[in-house]
Amino acid sequence: MSTPPDYENIVLELKENQTRKEHYQNQIRQMYLVTYGIVLVLGLTFNFILLFVGWQKNKSYNKIAIWVLALAATHLIFCGAAVFQWLYAYYDFEWHYGTVTCKLSSYFIYGSMYSTATILSLWSFSSAFSKKACIKRSKNCNIFLILFSWTLAAVLAMPSMFSREVQHSQCVDDYDFDDFKTSPDAIKKLRAVVVSRFLFGLVIPAFVIFVSCSLASKSFHDKCKQCKKQTQLICAVKVAYFVCWGPLIVFTLLQATTNSRYLNAFKYGLPIATALATTHCFICPLIYILGARSIKMHWMVHDPEYIKEGENQSIHLVNNSSA
Repeated sequence: MSTPPDYENIVLELKENQTRKEHYQNQIRQMYLVTYGIVLVLGLTFNFILLFVGWQKNKSYNKIAIWVLALAATHLIFCGAAVFQWLYAYYDFEWHYGTVTCKLSSYFIYGSMYSTATILSLWSFSSAFSKKACIKRSKNCNIFLILFSWTLAAVLAMPSMFSREVQHSQCVDDYDFDDFKTSPDAIKKLRAVVVSRFLFGLVIPAFVIFVSCSLASKSFHDKCKQCKKQTQLICAVKVAYFVCWGPLIVFTLLQATTNSRYLNAFKYGLPIATALATTHCFICPLIYILGARSIKMHWMVHDPEYIKEGENQSIHLVNNSSA
């Protein structure tokens, strides 16, 4: 004889699960509200300051200022998308702004990630091979590299735009597109996207930056205090990118490839990693300002190659006079 189900216990269990879900959602919501609020205030303020100061320095066609301006513009675009993410959390994760805005919000966020990774990679590449004739003679070489970075980022971020849909008043990824279901084909598309983010957002930039820094000459920087300080600031910005975006890229990759075997780790790890990634847009200019201990950031005007050439010319003149 079977025992009839205890409906009272079932109802209590359902209520308990609902309470836990609401408590968890409220915790994540509060974290997002605080994080995105800080990101918007500091990100918009610092990057506008950086654009203004960088533009003043760029009037002399300084090489460093061009890259700094490109990063500031990229981070401002990210801040524009972060506005909708803050509103999304404010309205208890209900999307009220249409499918197009949902798609563009995700597109700009991951486009900013790809753009930052590519800019930092090509910046390192340009610095390492600055003595090469093709780079040294072309005044617009850095501008072409920055435009290439934005173009590549716009292409790589396309899946983030096409896969984003509004379902049940929520802005979520849907790799089945019109089917609104999870299928093996959708899982393959998801894995392809997260692997692409892992490669182009983490592995390839890390490799290019490491090789470029290894090839760059450090002997002159050891003698020049301004050059050493400038190198340290730029290095700190590159490290900050990997610290901020690395956890989110790795977590999404693991989630798509481990079949959710570590559900609790993803439940709390992914929101924290997402919040950490958003902070990069103001940490970058904050490093510039705090490292220089001045809002004017005079370190951008310093050109190691110009000083090095000047010293070489002085040595050449001395040798000729002594001869």
